[in-house]
Amino acid sequence: MNTVTHALIPVICVRLAARRPPWLGRWGLVLIGVAGALPDLLTPHLSLESRMASWSHGIPCWLLFSSILVAISLMKRGRFHLALALCLSAAYLLHMACDVISGGVNLLYPFGDWVIGEYWVDPSWWIPLDVVCILLCYLLFRIIPGLAGRKAAEPNED
Repeated sequence: MNTVTHALIPVICVRLAARRPPWLGRWGLVLIGVAGALPDLLTPHLSLESRMASWSHGIPCWLLFSSILVAISLMKRGRFHLALALCLSAAYLLHMACDVISGGVNLLYPFGDWVIGEYWVDPSWWIPLDVVCILLCYLLFRIIPGLAGRKAAEPNED
């Protein structure tokens, strides 16, 4: 899948699951999107073969990333909530799960070989998935809140 899809899917999931929890803060959704795209940002690749040799697409890198997030949340208790750290970790893991269904990844690289995955999501669907994710974000973040604001502003005719 494309990096846009990897960034937007966890943002959409958080928005649908929690709307806007207080621990999310001002930049929480942006951080979740970056965490979802992070494996591709750390080691960009243009082919499936290069993804199989990507250290950022494996469980060891995810564990390191998650450990750093939890450590930061414990050190900055009031400023970086543990729930946000867990969402960022889940966004990173969701990226790897999406890559499993769109060609596969080597989950133990660089320490071993455990290649898992299939082309359940054909590459011809990657651009349409980007468009769907962008439109869904527009719906969730602009249209629905706008309709709710308009409905709240209407005078009550009782």
